Amino acid sequence: MINIAICDDDLVFASKIEAMLLQISKKQMIKMNIEVFSDGSELWDDIAFGKNKYELLYLDIEMVRINGIEVARKIRENDADAILIYISAYDNYFIELFEVEPFRFIKKPVDDYIFEVYFNKAYERILKDETYFEYRFNKADYKIPINNISYFESSGRLINIIHMDGKDKFYGKLNYVEKQLGDSKIPFLRIHQSYLVNYRFICKISFSHVTLRDGTVLQISEDRQKKIREQYNNLLVGDFLDE
Repeated sequence: MINIAICDDDLVFASKIEAMLLQISKKQMIKMNIEVFSDGSELWDDIAFGKNKYELLYLDIEMVRINGIEVARKIRENDADAILIYISAYDNYFIELFEVEPFRFIKKPVDDYIFEVYFNKAYERILKDETYFEYRFNKADYKIPINNISYFESSGRLINIIHMDGKDKFYGKLNYVEKQLGDSKIPFLRIHQSYLVNYRFICKISFSHVTLRDGTVLQISEDRQKKIREQYNNLLVGDFLDE
């Protein structure tokens, strides 16, 4: 799950940005929590009182009460990693913007293609922050970077975790693992009742099988074939736009 804030005093425009993000969310299977604010003070209050921590923020520059640069200065005092993308009709603030280290600047009116390209760039940076899959086996607790997991395999009561450093296992159900990974920033595809595959390890997909980077071939169940191809193609488009 990615926490995103949109801050613009033009609520019609802010709603348009939200709709564009939701379209990307649906197409690329990226879960998002999006909050919309009409001025910088509302956004800062939300952050300062610990209600939310945003990984990605879309900010207008000129707003009433507190502008997008001032609120960014406050954010930077406590969060050096938040990704700031400015969307504005004004491009004469580059000296002030340099101070708060924005990730990108988009000039209004917004080009849909550029918007998605910049989102994908930001998303890649967010993914670099490692998150872990945690599990328990034989009364010991373990965790593996999700980025390193190739796929999960259900085998009776056991779940096998196939990852870059080998294979591990624990007792559980694949449905639970799928639910647990639902908030992960990395898409996993349920290609079969027995397989949950990290999209980023797939190098080839046919109608009935996926081939992984290490040459492993896994079957796609017949009832999932159409859906998996649609999901994979949507994710592939997102990666293409990121190049």
